[in-house]
Amino acid sequence: MEQRYAAVTRALVSGIADGTWPVGSNLPGETELAEAFNVSRGTVRVALEKLQGLGLISRRKRAGTKVEARHPVVATYEPTISSVDELIQYSANSTRVIHGIRNIVADKALARRLGCAPGSSWMEVQASRSAPDVVGFPMAWWTVYVVEHDGELIRSKLKSDQRLISDLIHEANGRVLSEVRQTVRAIALPAELAPKLGVAPDTPALEFIRQYFDQARELYQVSVSIHPGERSAYSTVLKRQSPKEL
Repeated sequence: MEQRYAAVTRALVSGIADGTWPVGSNLPGETELAEAFNVSRGTVRVALEKLQGLGLISRRKRAGTKVEARHPVVATYEPTISSVDELIQYSANSTRVIHGIRNIVADKALARRLGCAPGSSWMEVQASRSAPDVVGFPMAWWTVYVVEHDGELIRSKLKSDQRLISDLIHEANGRVLSEVRQTVRAIALPAELAPKLGVAPDTPALEFIRQYFDQARELYQVSVSIHPGERSAYSTVLKRQSPKEL
């Protein structure tokens, strides 16, 4: 169950993103917010600390709580090897084409694959991505799973808005992407995807499974992308630490 401070944080982030509290305005005081959300002032204080850590607000005595940015200014994430910004830049620099959207309930097999609870409800999006100004077959095929409630909020935008799905969810529901966990493995391209990607069945391919977690460490999005080996290369840079850092 989502903790109360996390729910308050999400509501405030969403309100700032949709302009309820514009940049430059002041948020209501702690007492007023506590009454509005039916929580304690301590819970509100924790939520405000989270917003301040995201760069959305500033807090000063006698000046109140001022909205400083509509979206989080935190732009750098630090997984073990690379940054999330580098990880998603590939998606940001390509064109998404939606091929199908449906609501599903995760059975045991899918739940294991996604890392979610069996019986949980998701919106499944089938999509491909192509490089700008490149004519021919897509670079890769995506199946994206979004928590059903979030999916309904962004469903109408998916075909017309090229922003990252995680950004659309942030704007619609106040979730902030905090962590991405990625698994990469070599596979034989599934036969049903071969004609869509213009390659032979069983062609060597890379499969990326990415789990997206929000500020409350809740899993809210999973993407499974298939990249034909002949079109894809994935590079990382490993730097040796100096002895004093070991």
